[in-house]
Amino acid sequence: MNDNKVSVALLLSDLHEVKEISSVFKKLGVIPHFYEDLKTFWHGTLERLPAICIVDVKMMSEGELVLRDHPAVIAEEMPLLFYYTDATEPLLVSTHQFYHLGVLKKSTHYEGALKAILKRLNKVSALEQHYHMMKLTTQAQKDQIEKLEIALLEDKKSDNYQSVVKNVCLEFEKYKEESDFFKALEKVFQGIDEIEEFAYLELSFNGQKLLSPLSHLAKFRAIPSLWLGQACAGSIELFAQNMATQVSLEVMGGDLVSLLIKGTDNKPEKMIFIKAKNEIFFNNFDWNMLEAYLSGFYASFKNKLMAPIALERKFGSTFEALSFLDQFLFGQTKDESKFGSKEDLRLVDLDLETLMSSIMKKGTTRFFWNKFYLDFIHKLEIQTRVDFRFFEYGASHVAFMVKAADLDIFYDLLKDFSNRFQYWKYFEDSESMLTMMIRPKVSMSPLSAHAFLSKVNTRESDLNKNEETMRVPQNEKSRPWAFVEPKNNMNI
Repeated sequence: MNDNKVSVALLLSDLHEVKEISSVFKKLGVIPHFYEDLKTFWHGTLERLPAICIVDVKMMSEGELVLRDHPAVIAEEMPLLFYYTDATEPLLVSTHQFYHLGVLKKSTHYEGALKAILKRLNKVSALEQHYHMMKLTTQAQKDQIEKLEIALLEDKKSDNYQSVVKNVCLEFEKYKEESDFFKALEKVFQGIDEIEEFAYLELSFNGQKLLSPLSHLAKFRAIPSLWLGQACAGSIELFAQNMATQVSLEVMGGDLVSLLIKGTDNKPEKMIFIKAKNEIFFNNFDWNMLEAYLSGFYASFKNKLMAPIALERKFGSTFEALSFLDQFLFGQTKDESKFGSKEDLRLVDLDLETLMSSIMKKGTTRFFWNKFYLDFIHKLEIQTRVDFRFFEYGASHVAFMVKAADLDIFYDLLKDFSNRFQYWKYFEDSESMLTMMIRPKVSMSPLSAHAFLSKVNTRESDLNKNEETMRVPQNEKSRPWAFVEPKNNMNI
Protein backbone atom coordinates (compact mmCIF):
# COMPACT_ATOMS: atom_id res chain seq x y z
CA MET A 1 0.00 0.00 0.00
CA ASN A 2 1.02 3.61 -0.54
CA ASP A 3 0.58 6.22 2.19
CA ASN A 4 -0.29 8.76 -0.48
CA LYS A 5 -3.35 6.71 -1.28
CA VAL A 6 -4.20 4.92 2.00
CA SER A 7 -4.68 6.40 5.45
CA VAL A 8 -5.80 4.74 8.67
CA ALA A 9 -7.50 6.41 11.64
CA LEU A 10 -7.47 4.82 15.11
CA LEU A 11 -9.90 5.86 17.87
CA LEU A 12 -8.92 3.53 20.73
CA SER A 13 -8.73 3.91 24.52
CA ASP A 14 -5.91 1.34 25.10
CA LEU A 15 -2.50 2.71 24.01
CA HIS A 16 -0.93 -0.77 24.12
CA GLU A 17 -3.44 -2.00 21.54
CA VAL A 18 -2.82 1.13 19.48
CA LYS A 19 0.86 0.23 19.24
CA GLU A 20 0.09 -3.42 18.35
CA ILE A 21 -2.33 -2.52 15.62
CA SER A 22 -0.08 0.27 14.32
CA SER A 23 2.86 -2.17 14.02
CA VAL A 24 0.83 -4.34 11.64
CA PHE A 25 0.04 -1.34 9.37
CA LYS A 26 3.65 -0.14 9.52
CA LYS A 27 4.72 -3.45 8.03
CA LEU A 28 2.37 -2.66 5.15
CA GLY A 29 3.90 0.79 4.72
CA VAL A 30 1.04 2.72 6.35
CA ILE A 31 1.39 4.88 9.46
CA PRO A 32 -1.99 5.17 11.23
CA HIS A 33 -3.22 8.44 12.70
CA PHE A 34 -4.21 8.07 16.34
CA TYR A 35 -7.06 10.09 17.88
CA GLU A 36 -7.51 10.23 21.66
CA ASP A 37 -11.14 11.35 21.65
CA LEU A 38 -14.23 11.45 19.43
CA LYS A 39 -14.08 15.23 19.00
CA THR A 40 -10.62 15.29 17.34
CA PHE A 41 -11.55 12.18 15.33
CA TRP A 42 -14.72 13.93 14.16
CA HIS A 43 -12.94 17.01 12.85
CA GLY A 44 -9.97 15.09 11.45
CA THR A 45 -12.13 12.76 9.38
CA LEU A 46 -14.24 15.66 8.13
CA GLU A 47 -11.14 17.21 6.56
CA ARG A 48 -10.03 13.95 4.99
CA LEU A 49 -11.87 10.65 5.04
CA PRO A 50 -9.43 7.76 5.82
CA ALA A 51 -9.38 4.48 3.93
CA ILE A 52 -10.24 2.65 7.17
CA CYS A 53 -11.34 3.81 10.64
CA ILE A 54 -10.88 1.47 13.63
CA VAL A 55 -13.17 2.73 16.42
CA ASP A 56 -13.43 1.40 19.96
CA VAL A 57 -17.10 0.59 20.67
CA LYS A 58 -16.91 2.35 24.02
CA MET A 59 -15.79 5.63 22.35
CA MET A 60 -18.82 6.01 20.01
CA SER A 61 -20.15 8.95 22.02
CA GLU A 62 -18.69 11.90 23.86
CA GLY A 63 -20.88 14.50 25.46
CA GLU A 64 -23.28 15.73 22.80
CA LEU A 65 -21.23 14.11 20.00
CA VAL A 66 -22.54 10.76 18.76
CA LEU A 67 -20.68 8.83 16.04
CA ARG A 68 -23.85 7.94 14.21
CA ASP A 69 -24.46 11.69 13.55
CA HIS A 70 -21.16 12.10 11.68
CA PRO A 71 -21.95 13.23 8.10
CA ALA A 72 -19.79 10.48 6.56
CA VAL A 73 -21.54 7.86 8.73
CA ILE A 74 -24.96 9.14 7.78
CA ALA A 75 -23.93 9.04 4.11
CA GLU A 76 -22.55 5.52 4.64
CA GLU A 77 -19.20 6.63 3.26
CA MET A 78 -16.99 6.04 6.35
CA PRO A 79 -15.23 2.62 6.24
CA LEU A 80 -15.73 1.64 9.91
CA LEU A 81 -14.16 -1.31 11.76
CA PHE A 82 -15.31 -1.68 15.39
CA TYR A 83 -12.81 -2.79 18.07
CA TYR A 84 -14.10 -4.61 21.12
CA THR A 85 -12.97 -6.77 24.08
CA ASP A 86 -14.74 -9.46 26.04
CA ALA A 87 -15.87 -6.77 28.46
CA THR A 88 -17.24 -4.44 25.76
CA GLU A 89 -18.71 -7.09 23.50
CA PRO A 90 -22.30 -6.26 24.61
CA LEU A 91 -21.80 -2.75 23.17
CA LEU A 92 -21.59 -4.23 19.67
CA VAL A 93 -25.39 -4.20 19.64
CA SER A 94 -25.27 -0.43 19.02
CA THR A 95 -23.20 -0.98 15.85
CA HIS A 96 -25.96 -2.90 14.10
CA GLN A 97 -27.46 0.35 12.85
CA PHE A 98 -24.16 1.34 11.13
CA TYR A 99 -22.81 0.55 7.73
CA HIS A 100 -19.38 -1.02 8.57
CA LEU A 101 -16.74 -3.46 7.39
CA GLY A 102 -16.85 -5.74 10.40
CA VAL A 103 -15.44 -6.06 13.94
CA LEU A 104 -11.95 -6.57 15.40
CA LYS A 105 -11.59 -8.36 18.74
CA LYS A 106 -8.71 -7.69 21.11
CA SER A 107 -6.02 -10.23 20.38
CA THR A 108 -2.32 -10.94 20.78
CA HIS A 109 -2.00 -11.41 17.01
CA TYR A 110 -3.79 -8.80 14.84
CA GLU A 111 -1.94 -9.44 11.62
CA GLY A 112 -4.12 -12.25 10.24
CA ALA A 113 -7.42 -10.59 11.13
CA LEU A 114 -6.35 -7.21 9.77
CA LYS A 115 -5.04 -8.73 6.51
CA ALA A 116 -8.40 -10.47 6.02
CA ILE A 117 -10.24 -7.19 6.70
CA LEU A 118 -7.91 -5.26 4.36
CA LYS A 119 -8.43 -7.85 1.64
CA ARG A 120 -12.17 -7.38 2.04
CA LEU A 121 -11.71 -3.61 2.00
CA ASN A 122 -9.66 -3.79 -1.21
CA LYS A 123 -12.39 -5.88 -2.80
CA VAL A 124 -15.08 -3.43 -1.72
CA SER A 125 -12.96 -0.50 -2.94
CA ALA A 126 -12.43 -2.22 -6.29
CA LEU A 127 -16.16 -2.86 -6.59
CA GLU A 128 -16.92 0.75 -5.65
CA GLN A 129 -14.40 2.00 -8.18
CA HIS A 130 -15.86 -0.29 -10.82
CA TYR A 131 -19.32 0.93 -9.91
CA HIS A 132 -18.15 4.51 -10.12
CA MET A 133 -16.57 3.90 -13.54
CA MET A 134 -19.71 2.16 -14.73
CA LYS A 135 -21.76 5.06 -13.44
CA LEU A 136 -19.55 7.53 -15.32
CA THR A 137 -19.71 5.36 -18.43
CA THR A 138 -23.47 5.06 -18.13
CA GLN A 139 -23.81 8.80 -17.67
CA ALA A 140 -21.54 9.44 -20.66
CA GLN A 141 -23.61 7.01 -22.73
CA LYS A 142 -26.77 8.67 -21.49
CA ASP A 143 -25.38 12.09 -22.46
CA GLN A 144 -24.37 10.72 -25.85
CA ILE A 145 -27.83 9.23 -26.37
CA GLU A 146 -29.42 12.58 -25.45
CA LYS A 147 -27.12 14.34 -27.93
CA LEU A 148 -28.04 11.81 -30.61
CA GLU A 149 -31.73 12.24 -29.83
CA ILE A 150 -31.37 16.03 -30.09
CA ALA A 151 -29.42 15.63 -33.33
CA LEU A 152 -32.11 13.31 -34.69
CA LEU A 153 -34.80 15.81 -33.71
CA GLU A 154 -32.83 18.59 -35.39
CA ASP A 155 -32.40 16.46 -38.52
CA LYS A 156 -36.08 15.60 -38.48
CA LYS A 157 -36.96 19.26 -37.97
CA SER A 158 -34.57 20.19 -40.77
CA ASP A 159 -36.14 17.56 -43.03
CA ASN A 160 -39.57 18.92 -42.14
CA TYR A 161 -38.56 22.46 -43.05
CA GLN A 162 -36.88 21.24 -46.22
CA SER A 163 -40.24 19.69 -47.06
CA VAL A 164 -41.94 23.02 -46.29
CA VAL A 165 -39.57 24.84 -48.67
CA LYS A 166 -40.25 22.30 -51.40
CA ASN A 167 -44.00 22.69 -50.89
CA VAL A 168 -43.67 26.48 -51.14
CA CYS A 169 -41.74 26.10 -54.38
CA LEU A 170 -44.41 23.74 -55.72
CA GLU A 171 -47.03 26.38 -54.88
CA PHE A 172 -45.12 28.92 -56.95
CA GLU A 173 -45.07 26.48 -59.87
CA LYS A 174 -48.86 26.70 -59.95
CA TYR A 175 -48.59 30.40 -60.75
CA LYS A 176 -45.79 30.39 -63.29
CA GLU A 177 -48.34 31.38 -65.95
CA GLU A 178 -49.26 34.54 -64.01
CA SER A 179 -48.67 37.80 -65.86
CA ASP A 180 -46.73 39.34 -62.98
CA PHE A 181 -44.07 38.04 -60.55
CA PHE A 182 -45.44 40.06 -57.64
CA LYS A 183 -48.98 38.73 -58.19
CA ALA A 184 -47.65 35.18 -57.91
CA LEU A 185 -45.75 36.18 -54.77
CA GLU A 186 -48.92 37.58 -53.21
CA LYS A 187 -50.94 34.44 -53.85
CA VAL A 188 -48.32 32.07 -52.40
CA PHE A 189 -47.34 34.14 -49.35
CA GLN A 190 -51.02 34.61 -48.49
CA GLY A 191 -51.24 30.85 -47.92
CA ILE A 192 -48.16 30.53 -45.67
CA ASP A 193 -49.43 30.90 -42.08
CA GLU A 194 -45.92 31.25 -40.63
CA ILE A 195 -45.34 34.48 -42.58
CA GLU A 196 -46.75 37.37 -40.55
CA GLU A 197 -46.07 40.06 -43.14
CA PHE A 198 -43.82 40.88 -46.06
CA ALA A 199 -42.62 43.84 -48.09
CA TYR A 200 -41.43 44.13 -51.68
CA LEU A 201 -39.22 46.73 -53.37
CA GLU A 202 -38.09 47.13 -56.96
CA LEU A 203 -36.15 49.71 -58.95
CA SER A 204 -37.98 52.39 -60.88
CA PHE A 205 -37.31 52.36 -64.63
CA ASN A 206 -34.81 55.21 -64.34
CA GLY A 207 -33.00 53.47 -61.43
CA GLN A 208 -33.31 56.47 -59.11
CA LYS A 209 -35.92 55.09 -56.69
CA LEU A 210 -37.01 51.91 -54.96
CA LEU A 211 -40.76 51.42 -55.28
CA SER A 212 -43.27 49.34 -53.37
CA PRO A 213 -46.17 48.01 -55.49
CA LEU A 214 -49.86 48.46 -54.73
CA SER A 215 -51.46 45.58 -52.85
CA HIS A 216 -54.64 45.06 -50.85
CA LEU A 217 -53.27 41.93 -49.17
CA ALA A 218 -53.45 42.09 -45.35
CA LYS A 219 -49.97 40.60 -44.99
CA PHE A 220 -48.34 43.13 -47.29
CA ARG A 221 -46.54 46.13 -45.78
CA ALA A 222 -46.00 49.03 -48.14
CA ILE A 223 -42.59 50.66 -47.82
CA PRO A 224 -42.40 54.40 -48.71
CA SER A 225 -40.67 55.09 -52.01
CA LEU A 226 -36.95 55.59 -51.48
CA TRP A 227 -35.01 58.24 -53.38
CA LEU A 228 -31.54 56.78 -53.73
CA GLY A 229 -29.61 59.97 -54.41
CA GLN A 230 -27.82 58.31 -57.30
CA ALA A 231 -29.08 56.05 -60.05
CA CYS A 232 -28.59 52.29 -59.92
CA ALA A 233 -27.63 50.87 -63.30
CA GLY A 234 -29.96 47.95 -63.87
CA SER A 235 -29.70 46.36 -60.41
CA ILE A 236 -30.09 47.27 -56.72
CA GLU A 237 -26.61 48.24 -55.63
CA LEU A 238 -25.23 47.67 -52.12
CA PHE A 239 -25.87 51.20 -50.83
CA ALA A 240 -29.51 50.92 -51.97
CA GLN A 241 -29.84 47.49 -50.31
CA ASN A 242 -28.59 48.93 -47.02
CA MET A 243 -31.00 51.86 -47.26
CA ALA A 244 -33.94 49.54 -48.02
CA THR A 245 -33.03 47.24 -45.13
CA GLN A 246 -32.83 50.10 -42.64
CA VAL A 247 -36.19 51.57 -43.68
CA SER A 248 -37.87 48.13 -43.68
CA LEU A 249 -36.64 47.46 -40.15
CA GLU A 250 -38.10 50.79 -39.02
CA VAL A 251 -41.44 50.10 -40.72
CA MET A 252 -41.85 46.39 -39.91
CA GLY A 253 -39.68 45.96 -36.78
CA GLY A 254 -38.43 42.67 -35.34
CA ASP A 255 -36.22 40.11 -37.03
CA LEU A 256 -36.56 40.30 -40.81
CA VAL A 257 -35.35 38.00 -43.56
CA SER A 258 -34.07 39.83 -46.62
CA LEU A 259 -34.24 38.02 -49.97
CA LEU A 260 -32.36 39.38 -52.97
CA ILE A 261 -34.12 38.32 -56.15
CA LYS A 262 -31.63 38.24 -58.99
CA GLY A 263 -32.30 38.61 -62.68
CA THR A 264 -30.65 37.19 -65.77
CA ASP A 265 -27.33 38.95 -64.99
CA ASN A 266 -27.21 37.41 -61.50
CA LYS A 267 -27.62 40.86 -59.94
CA PRO A 268 -30.39 41.78 -57.45
CA GLU A 269 -33.37 43.48 -59.08
CA LYS A 270 -36.01 42.95 -56.39
CA MET A 271 -35.90 42.85 -52.58
CA ILE A 272 -38.32 40.94 -50.39
CA PHE A 273 -38.49 41.43 -46.61
CA ILE A 274 -40.26 38.75 -44.57
CA LYS A 275 -41.31 38.82 -40.92
CA ALA A 276 -41.97 35.35 -39.46
CA LYS A 277 -44.62 34.68 -36.83
CA ASN A 278 -42.28 32.63 -34.62
CA GLU A 279 -38.57 32.21 -33.97
CA ILE A 280 -38.54 28.49 -34.81
CA PHE A 281 -39.73 29.14 -38.37
CA PHE A 282 -37.39 32.12 -38.67
CA ASN A 283 -34.34 30.05 -37.63
CA ASN A 284 -35.10 26.75 -39.38
CA PHE A 285 -36.71 27.63 -42.71
CA ASP A 286 -34.22 27.40 -45.59
CA TRP A 287 -34.38 31.01 -46.78
CA ASN A 288 -31.33 30.58 -49.03
CA MET A 289 -33.07 27.83 -50.96
CA LEU A 290 -36.21 29.98 -51.34
CA GLU A 291 -34.12 32.95 -52.49
CA ALA A 292 -32.36 30.84 -55.13
CA TYR A 293 -35.67 29.39 -56.35
CA LEU A 294 -37.40 32.78 -56.52
CA SER A 295 -34.49 34.22 -58.50
CA GLY A 296 -34.97 31.52 -61.12
CA PHE A 297 -38.75 31.96 -60.98
CA TYR A 298 -38.40 35.71 -61.51
CA ALA A 299 -35.88 35.23 -64.34
CA SER A 300 -38.44 33.17 -66.25
CA PHE A 301 -40.95 36.05 -65.93
CA LYS A 302 -38.36 38.58 -67.01
CA ASN A 303 -37.39 36.53 -70.07
CA LYS A 304 -41.01 36.49 -71.21
CA LEU A 305 -41.37 40.25 -70.75
CA MET A 306 -38.07 41.06 -72.45
CA ALA A 307 -38.75 38.94 -75.52
CA PRO A 308 -39.65 40.90 -78.68
CA ILE A 309 -43.29 40.80 -79.69
CA ALA A 310 -43.86 38.01 -82.19
CA LEU A 311 -44.23 39.33 -85.74
CA GLU A 312 -47.33 37.26 -86.36
CA ARG A 313 -49.10 38.97 -83.45
CA LYS A 314 -48.70 42.55 -84.65
CA PHE A 315 -49.72 44.13 -87.93
CA GLY A 316 -46.89 45.90 -89.70
CA SER A 317 -48.77 49.20 -89.67
CA THR A 318 -52.19 50.69 -89.01
CA PHE A 319 -52.76 50.85 -92.80
CA GLU A 320 -52.11 47.13 -93.12
CA ALA A 321 -54.59 46.45 -90.31
CA LEU A 322 -57.26 48.66 -91.88
CA SER A 323 -56.78 46.90 -95.25
CA PHE A 324 -57.21 43.59 -93.45
CA LEU A 325 -60.50 44.85 -91.92
CA ASP A 326 -61.86 46.01 -95.27
CA GLN A 327 -61.64 42.56 -96.79
CA PHE A 328 -64.50 41.49 -94.47
CA LEU A 329 -66.68 44.23 -95.95
CA PHE A 330 -65.48 44.40 -99.56
CA GLY A 331 -63.72 41.08 -100.06
CA GLN A 332 -60.08 40.41 -100.83
CA THR A 333 -58.20 42.09 -103.61
CA LYS A 334 -55.40 40.40 -105.47
CA ASP A 335 -52.81 42.27 -103.38
CA GLU A 336 -54.52 41.29 -100.14
CA SER A 337 -54.33 37.55 -100.79
CA LYS A 338 -51.16 37.53 -98.66
CA PHE A 339 -53.41 37.98 -95.63
CA GLY A 340 -54.64 34.43 -96.12
CA SER A 341 -58.19 33.10 -96.03
CA LYS A 342 -60.73 34.99 -94.00
CA GLU A 343 -61.54 33.52 -90.58
CA ASP A 344 -64.48 34.06 -88.26
CA LEU A 345 -62.87 36.91 -86.30
CA ARG A 346 -64.02 39.61 -83.93
CA LEU A 347 -62.55 43.08 -83.27
CA VAL A 348 -62.11 44.35 -79.68
CA ASP A 349 -61.07 47.96 -79.06
CA LEU A 350 -59.12 49.05 -75.99
CA ASP A 351 -59.55 52.78 -75.38
CA LEU A 352 -56.63 54.21 -73.34
CA GLU A 353 -57.91 57.78 -73.40
CA THR A 354 -57.97 58.05 -69.57
CA LEU A 355 -54.31 57.06 -69.51
CA MET A 356 -53.46 59.61 -72.20
CA SER A 357 -55.36 62.31 -70.28
CA SER A 358 -53.35 61.52 -67.16
CA ILE A 359 -50.12 61.73 -69.15
CA MET A 360 -51.14 65.09 -70.62
CA LYS A 361 -52.04 66.45 -67.20
CA LYS A 362 -48.61 65.39 -65.97
CA GLY A 363 -46.88 67.03 -68.89
CA THR A 364 -43.67 67.62 -66.93
CA THR A 365 -43.46 63.99 -65.74
CA ARG A 366 -41.79 61.44 -67.93
CA PHE A 367 -43.79 58.40 -69.05
CA PHE A 368 -41.89 55.26 -70.08
CA TRP A 369 -43.84 54.59 -73.27
CA ASN A 370 -42.02 51.64 -74.75
CA LYS A 371 -41.63 49.81 -71.43
CA PHE A 372 -45.36 50.20 -70.81
CA TYR A 373 -46.22 49.01 -74.31
CA LEU A 374 -44.05 45.88 -74.15
CA ASP A 375 -45.10 44.95 -70.60
CA PHE A 376 -48.79 45.44 -71.36
CA ILE A 377 -48.78 43.24 -74.47
CA HIS A 378 -46.56 40.52 -72.95
CA LYS A 379 -48.50 40.35 -69.70
CA LEU A 380 -51.80 40.32 -71.56
CA GLU A 381 -50.54 37.44 -73.68
CA ILE A 382 -49.49 35.50 -70.56
CA GLN A 383 -52.70 36.30 -68.70
CA THR A 384 -55.22 35.52 -71.45
CA ARG A 385 -53.41 32.64 -73.19
CA VAL A 386 -55.63 33.44 -76.19
CA ASP A 387 -54.27 33.77 -79.71
CA PHE A 388 -54.73 37.37 -80.94
CA ARG A 389 -53.41 39.93 -83.41
CA PHE A 390 -53.35 43.63 -82.67
CA PHE A 391 -52.59 47.06 -84.05
CA GLU A 392 -52.36 50.55 -82.56
CA TYR A 393 -54.35 53.56 -83.70
CA GLY A 394 -52.45 56.51 -82.33
CA ALA A 395 -51.45 56.28 -78.67
CA SER A 396 -55.02 56.02 -77.37
CA HIS A 397 -56.32 52.85 -79.00
CA VAL A 398 -55.15 49.26 -79.33
CA ALA A 399 -57.38 46.95 -81.34
CA PHE A 400 -57.32 43.17 -80.96
CA MET A 401 -58.56 40.56 -83.42
CA VAL A 402 -59.53 37.23 -81.90
CA LYS A 403 -61.36 34.16 -83.09
CA ALA A 404 -65.08 34.25 -82.49
CA ALA A 405 -64.83 31.15 -80.29
CA ASP A 406 -62.39 32.98 -77.94
CA LEU A 407 -64.27 36.29 -77.85
CA ASP A 408 -66.14 35.90 -74.54
CA ILE A 409 -63.04 34.74 -72.63
CA PHE A 410 -60.73 37.34 -74.18
CA TYR A 411 -63.20 40.23 -73.75
CA ASP A 412 -63.68 39.58 -70.03
CA LEU A 413 -59.98 38.98 -69.41
CA LEU A 414 -58.95 42.13 -71.28
CA LYS A 415 -61.44 44.19 -69.33
CA ASP A 416 -60.23 42.83 -65.99
CA PHE A 417 -56.55 42.97 -66.95
CA SER A 418 -56.66 46.57 -68.22
CA ASN A 419 -58.44 47.74 -65.07
CA ARG A 420 -55.95 46.06 -62.72
CA PHE A 421 -52.80 46.95 -64.63
CA GLN A 422 -50.39 49.12 -62.60
CA TYR A 423 -50.07 52.11 -64.93
CA TRP A 424 -48.58 54.26 -62.17
CA LYS A 425 -45.29 52.35 -62.32
CA TYR A 426 -44.54 53.75 -65.76
CA PHE A 427 -44.57 57.37 -64.62
CA GLU A 428 -41.29 58.80 -63.38
CA ASP A 429 -43.15 60.56 -60.57
CA SER A 430 -45.01 57.37 -59.72
CA GLU A 431 -46.19 58.39 -56.23
CA SER A 432 -48.30 61.25 -57.59
CA MET A 433 -50.11 58.78 -59.89
CA LEU A 434 -51.24 56.39 -57.15
CA THR A 435 -54.48 58.30 -56.64
CA MET A 436 -55.23 58.78 -60.35
CA MET A 437 -58.17 56.75 -61.66
CA ILE A 438 -57.14 55.16 -64.96
CA ARG A 439 -59.99 53.05 -66.32
CA PRO A 440 -59.53 51.98 -69.95
CA LYS A 441 -62.69 51.23 -71.88
CA VAL A 442 -63.12 47.91 -73.69
CA SER A 443 -65.72 47.70 -76.46
CA MET A 444 -66.59 45.78 -79.62
CA SER A 445 -66.15 47.21 -83.11
CA PRO A 446 -67.45 46.02 -86.51
CA LEU A 447 -64.92 44.43 -88.87
CA SER A 448 -64.70 47.45 -91.13
CA ALA A 449 -62.10 50.19 -91.43
CA HIS A 450 -64.80 52.84 -91.86
CA ALA A 451 -66.79 51.65 -88.86
CA PHE A 452 -63.70 51.36 -86.65
CA LEU A 453 -62.39 54.83 -87.59
CA SER A 454 -65.83 56.42 -87.21
CA LYS A 455 -66.23 54.86 -83.77
CA VAL A 456 -62.75 55.85 -82.58
CA ASN A 457 -62.78 59.38 -83.94
CA THR A 458 -66.28 60.09 -82.68
CA ARG A 459 -65.23 58.95 -79.23
CA GLU A 460 -62.11 61.12 -79.27
CA SER A 461 -64.02 64.16 -80.55
CA ASP A 462 -66.56 63.85 -77.74
CA LEU A 463 -63.81 63.59 -75.18
CA ASN A 464 -61.97 66.58 -76.58
CA LYS A 465 -65.05 68.75 -76.31
CA ASN A 466 -65.56 67.86 -72.66
CA GLU A 467 -61.93 67.75 -71.53
CA GLU A 468 -60.66 71.22 -70.67
CA THR A 469 -57.03 70.11 -70.60
CA MET A 470 -57.22 69.12 -74.27
CA ARG A 471 -58.51 72.50 -75.48
CA VAL A 472 -56.11 74.84 -77.16
CA PRO A 473 -55.93 78.42 -75.89
CA GLN A 474 -57.25 81.04 -78.32
CA ASN A 475 -53.87 82.75 -78.64
CA GLU A 476 -52.29 79.46 -79.80
CA LYS A 477 -54.77 78.57 -82.56
CA SER A 478 -53.29 80.99 -85.10
CA ARG A 479 -49.79 79.58 -84.76
CA PRO A 480 -48.36 77.08 -87.26
CA TRP A 481 -47.99 74.37 -84.63
CA ALA A 482 -51.53 74.85 -83.34
CA PHE A 483 -53.44 71.70 -82.41
CA VAL A 484 -56.19 70.79 -84.92
CA GLU A 485 -59.13 68.90 -83.45
CA PRO A 486 -60.37 65.90 -85.48
CA LYS A 487 -63.72 66.27 -87.27
CA ASN A 488 -66.72 64.30 -86.13
CA ASN A 489 -67.54 62.84 -89.56
CA MET A 490 -65.23 61.28 -92.08
CA ASN A 491 -65.59 61.09 -95.83
CA ILE A 492 -63.99 57.86 -96.92
